[in-house]
Amino acid sequence: MIDIFIKSYKPDFWLLQLALRTIKRNVSGYGNLILLIPERDKNDFDTRDMPERTTIHYVSDEGVGYLRQQHYKMTAYKYSKAEFILCADSDIFWDHPVDVQDLVKDGKPEILCTNYNQLKDAQVWREPTRQFIGEPPSYEFMRRLPLTYHRDTLVNISKFCPNLENLIMTSERFSEFNAIGAYAYKFERDKYTFINTDDWTYVPPHAVQVWSHASEEPGADELHLREMIRVYKTLFKSFE
Repeated sequence: MIDIFIKSYKPDFWLLQLALRTIKRNVSGYGNLILLIPERDKNDFDTRDMPERTTIHYVSDEGVGYLRQQHYKMTAYKYSKAEFILCADSDIFWDHPVDVQDLVKDGKPEILCTNYNQLKDAQVWREPTRQFIGEPPSYEFMRRLPLTYHRDTLVNISKFCPNLENLIMTSERFSEFNAIGAYAYKFERDKYTFINTDDWTYVPPHAVQVWSHASEEPGADELHLREMIRVYKTLFKSFE
């Protein structure tokens, strides 16, 4: 079984509601859809017309929200008993029919990775990941969302790093997907299919990620305007 896991908050609720509509229309093969919503935002979240088998947890959101949501993703096993957990976000739209079972082939989720020597902007994640895994990582693992993991991998990470919450919440920056990817690559490589982008023939993504932070000031500049247009173009395709 594969559960879908999404942590959101008030500024992204408008995108989340749109994303949930694309799930209702285009996504099959999942067990439960698990939403984590800050307790303080409970009255602002519209729970009507949710996808099938949706469970909502209202949670504490203390500290830096950007870091807190990463801790929730890395401990998603506390909210799901499924064998696999698919981590999505409020700004991931499913623009065509997808059976999430196709994201796990022969019992192994697929994770794209790229050697850090070929990257520039992603270098910022290398040091936080080194602090987590204990050695400089060779690869960047946040190449494409959503990402699916064995639930047991998340359980094992909490055992590997008992101070995980403190590590994340006291960081200047952190990357949960790079941390999970680095752990899986080092300790559980046989449970995943790691695809080096050097040897990869491009295939279209299962879903489209828009840039949620562009919604903070819609139309404030050309970048925001372009992103808003992409949001609506993606929606139109989702409901063709």
